[in-house]
Amino acid sequence: MRLILFLVLCCITSFTAKGQSSLSVSMPVIYSNVKVKDNWTPPTAPNYKEYLSGTAVGYGVNFIYSFRPFFLDKKTKFMLNAGLGYYNQRFDIHRPFNYDSYIYIIYYTDHYVYHNADISLSLTYKKSLNKNYSVNVQGTYHWLHSFKQDYTPTYSSPNRGFDGFTQTNYKSIDFGVMFNGSIELQRIISNKFCVGIGVVAPIIIRWRNDAIFNDNPNSFYKPQFSLGFNLSVSYRFQQKNTVNQ
Repeated sequence: MRLILFLVLCCITSFTAKGQSSLSVSMPVIYSNVKVKDNWTPPTAPNYKEYLSGTAVGYGVNFIYSFRPFFLDKKTKFMLNAGLGYYNQRFDIHRPFNYDSYIYIIYYTDHYVYHNADISLSLTYKKSLNKNYSVNVQGTYHWLHSFKQDYTPTYSSPNRGFDGFTQTNYKSIDFGVMFNGSIELQRIISNKFCVGIGVVAPIIIRWRNDAIFNDNPNSFYKPQFSLGFNLSVSYRFQQKNTVNQ
């Protein structure tokens, strides 16, 4: 439902857009330090730690349409951007989980992955430096919906026969949201194309807890620290000029 409403809103707004518009391919990479609560191990266990630490990396590809909506003056330096893409969120944390097996032992994973559809909406302020370079300052909201989850088991005993047999689930999960601030240096390479590289600073990240770890799926957690970068290639559509009769 969110996707349908999002697409309808973007279509209505873009049809009434003014001035230059563009289509971009954006490739973000975001690194995070993560601490999660261990809700699996009993507190009385000798190896119990209340929190488990690790790292996470997210990367993806987004197709972004940028335009100036009708309610903004055509001379303004602000642009509205609507995006749709894929985002892969991987966690490298050693933790127990509910592996689907007939062997009743405690299984651990060192890494697990959520595959997501990524819907984004952002506002960009564009400042030209000269005829070839510009700086873009942007705030972007991402909604992540997971359609596939991978959990790879590991075990420290000599019998490692099941290692590498990744458990793949195909659950529909409202995985989380991100609000990122970014600054990008963009270079014009032709009348139609430009490329950019920028720094991404996540301001808000919320990931949904997963029942496979005995977590409450109605609750969320966030990273301790996150920082990333972004590469982009943009195609600028020909601007339509209005002629007064």
